[in-house]
Amino acid sequence: MDQHANIGIDILERGDAVVVVVEGEIDMYAAEEFERSLAMAQASPAPAIVLDLDRVSFMDSAGVHVLLGFAISERTRGRLRLTRGSHQVQRLLEATGVRRYLSFVPSSST
Repeated sequence: MDQHANIGIDILERGDAVVVVVEGEIDMYAAEEFERSLAMAQASPAPAIVLDLDRVSFMDSAGVHVLLGFAISERTRGRLRLTRGSHQVQRLLEATGVRRYLSFVPSSST
């Protein structure tokens, strides 16, 4: 983990889903850890992957790049769903046009 990263990631199994709970900032310092965590979730045989972005206080283009790459790789399997995320994340995904490529679920109580 980069010493400048301000991110916490938990990977939980809930029923038939792997839930990736992200808290903090997804920026260039945290992008590698974010990508590793998504790869671990992708390796799971679970039929669903839920990415919980509700506690993400900041995301920049590095985070969007990782998220979009993961979403595209998971698209053919149809497993990935996201929570709406914080207000900042919602605005970023809308402004970049990435939102239209993603599927969303209601926020989970993690």
